[in-house]
Amino acid sequence: MKLLKIKTGIAILVILFLSIGHGYAQHHVGEVGKGPHGGTVQEADPNHAEILVKEGKVYIYILNGDAKAMNNTGVTGKALFQFEDGTTISETLVTNGTDGFVVGNAKATGYKNCIVTATVNGKSISSKFKNYITAKPSVVTHHH
Repeated sequence: MKLLKIKTGIAILVILFLSIGHGYAQHHVGEVGKGPHGGTVQEADPNHAEILVKEGKVYIYILNGDAKAMNNTGVTGKALFQFEDGTTISETLVTNGTDGFVVGNAKATGYKNCIVTATVNGKSISSKFKNYITAKPSVVTHHH
């Protein structure tokens, strides 16, 4: 009987640790300003992507599966920006530093939605972002 209680206790601890780890990895997805570069992170299975509007430019980062910065060597991509008036612009991602990309088109900062597509290690990923800077605060959601 004592052995059964020990096994049950160990099983509960394992489940608890696994659920805490999973919750932590998902904690900042969709939260404005919580990405490793100060931007918003979204899923881009199996990776993540981060977008940051700063100093009149849009910065995009392809993150690893744990939403941590990763090297941009060999990563290529595009960003499709959709605007309130129904217009769109497509921009090729230009490398910026060792882990990011930049879009220099100043119009891009006023996007309504942005769809990022990239090729990472030969695999295509994509992610969609809303521009919370131009959106009403009520649309900001927090996923925990």
